[in-house]
Amino acid sequence: IMAKFITTKQISSELEELIRDADKTLYLVSPYLKLSKDFQELVNSRNKNEKKTIIIYGKNELTPEQLKFLTGLRHVYLKYHENLHAKCYVNDTKLIITSLNFYEYSMINNKEMGVIYDNTLPEDLEIYTKALEHVKFIEENSDDKPFELPTTSALKNTTPDKKVELPKEQTTIKASEHLI
Repeated sequence: IMAKFITTKQISSELEELIRDADKTLYLVSPYLKLSKDFQELVNSRNKNEKKTIIIYGKNELTPEQLKFLTGLRHVYLKYHENLHAKCYVNDTKLIITSLNFYEYSMINNKEMGVIYDNTLPEDLEIYTKALEHVKFIEENSDDKPFELPTTSALKNTTPDKKVELPKEQTTIKASEHLI
């Protein structure tokens, strides 16, 4: 069977299989990125097996915990592309082009559709090859340092507009303190 049309649940299932079966090549391209626990485990497993995963995204909606998790994985490379709108997932043999963001909410709540291609089939090889070339082009034009982890002090102070007033005794400087 050549290219196959798939819907939301099938996309999630095929995407899980695509990640699990990936050997040398794994690109996850999605503007929105928010990983479910299952997908975190799959990416973590690849990392432990020293398999490279490249994630290209366009909006940072990761929680600080997810960001810390992903940036802590040695073989996961995060790339940011400001104008990214494509959703494409590629391993060594399969390619999924879809409306589905790599975002847990989309996988559960949205009505999505996509097409899966298999490069072992002669009729799918040209599309697979062209799509992979374009994904690599997007990767080359993406930012390697898309974000910074929040500092500990930034995490503690969640109300930046709040003014803190010191007690009067701490703001008054005694004349004897100015002597040099």
